[in-house]
Order: sequence, then C-alpha cells, then structure tokens
Amino acid sequence: MNRSLKNQLLIFLSLFISLYIDSYLFPADLQIIKPTFVLLTLIYWNMALPDRVGIMAALSFGIFVDLIEGSLLGLHGILFILITYVCQRFFYQFRVSPLWQQSFILFFLFILYKHVFALDFINTNQDLTNFSDSPFLMNSFLFALFSALTWPALLLMLRYYRRRWVRHNI
Repeated sequence: MNRSLKNQLLIFLSLFISLYIDSYLFPADLQIIKPTFVLLTLIYWNMALPDRVGIMAALSFGIFVDLIEGSLLGLHGILFILITYVCQRFFYQFRVSPLWQQSFILFFLFILYKHVFALDFINTNQDLTNFSDSPFLMNSFLFALFSALTWPALLLMLRYYRRRWVRHNI
C-alpha cells in the first residue's frame, strides 16, 4: 500500500475512533458537558499535519456529528470549519505555545462553540437554552473547562500515535 494512503487512513482511523467515543461512550447525564473529541482530534491533526487534514475533513466530520446527534444539518460542520480555520490561520503561534496556553485558547474557542448552540435556529428550544440561563452558562463553562483539560492528554496521546504509526514522506 502506498505510504501516503496508509498515513491518510491512519489519520482518519483516529478521527473515526474519536467519533465513536463522542457518540457512544458517555452516559446521557454527561452528554451536555463532555468534551467533543472529534473536534479536539481535528484540531490536533490540523496542528500536526495541516496539509493532510483541513477544511474538507472538518466539514465531513461535522456532518457526521450532525447526523449522529440529530442536530441541524451542517451546524457542526460550519463550526468545525470555523475552528479549523482559526487553528490553521494561527498555526505557527498556536503550535509553539506551551500546553497550558493552548488549553486556555481552546477554552475560549469551546465557550464560543457552545454558545452558538444557544442560538435557536429553528425555534424549538424556547425553554431549554438561553444566554441568561444560569444552568446553561454553568454547563457551557464546564464543557469548555473539560475540553481544555482533556487537550493536553489527547495531544500527548495523538503525538505518540503519530510518531509511532504515521510516517512522513521523505
């Protein structure tokens, strides 16, 4: 098998594993505050190999997340594209930052990510999500905090995976 194709398959395998973790391994009570592993994995591959994983992968996996969660089709895709774009735009600044600073930046990106879902695009959740609702604000804060705290462990794990299995073309 071609090395480039094998590397691409290994990258997408990690993305599908994170999609599986996102959709099946958490109880219903934790679904509101659990980290989005697909987005964290996309951010990692976007930082590590920006020429291999980009906007199209973000759109594809965003649509997969929309289909699994039953949300408005394309909403996760657009959010994944925007966050992927920000990570690619500030790739050099973000990659050399220490882990705590990367987690801090991701904390604010995930707060924005969660607040976009408070916008009721099809007017169905009139009672559930509101910007002034203190449980929603607390859940948004916890979601961003858990995502930021998950980032260093996921980064180190995926870095080991990349160095062990994904080979660079020479």
